[in-house]
Amino acid sequence: MLWLLASLGTLTACDASRSQAVNPHAPVDPPLPISSGKHVFRHRFAEHPEMQSMELNVVIQKRRIRITNPQATRVFPKGVLAEGELVWHARGGSWIIASTPEDVEAAEVGGCSDGPEVVDLVNRIYWTC
Repeated sequence: MLWLLASLGTLTACDASRSQAVNPHAPVDPPLPISSGKHVFRHRFAEHPEMQSMELNVVIQKRRIRITNPQATRVFPKGVLAEGELVWHARGGSWIIASTPEDVEAAEVGGCSDGPEVVDLVNRIYWTC
């Protein structure tokens, strides 16, 4: 896990091995299934997963992600659409873009929930409502 929750202590872990050293009971994120660098992802709508959408530029640096739209469209403006820490959400069984430690414990993620957004790192898909 990228963060140690407040109930586990006040330290912030930079990676899974450090979080295990600080708290041996902290869950460990699986290794990222994608390398650091520049990638092209496809956008998909959770309510219409087969609908074609656009390509987006993605930069991954260790466990940080930034998703940008290279040109304005009817769906998104040009520029940064999302950025944050890549965290495995065990309950949802998916990678999320976390911006706060609370995102890790969100009851729901992705789709049209109020939780953090989901990214499919294997199939290179950015999911939104």
